[in-house]
Amino acid sequence: MLFNSLTFVAFFVVVVTLYWSIRSWNARKNLLVVASYIFYGAWNPPFAALLFSTTCM
Repeated sequence: MLFNSLTFVAFFVVVVTLYWSIRSWNARKNLLVVASYIFYGAWNPPFAALLFSTTCM
């Protein structure tokens, strides 16, 4: 997913809207982690697996 694509703009708008609609700080952090996995996975799925494995360490 490129930063200058319409897919990224739509993804960004959805994530920001969800972020500000959630009141719990822990749920906001979890949303950002999941969104980052989706963002990395959209470009190259092995990088999402790498990100997940480093998060678990």
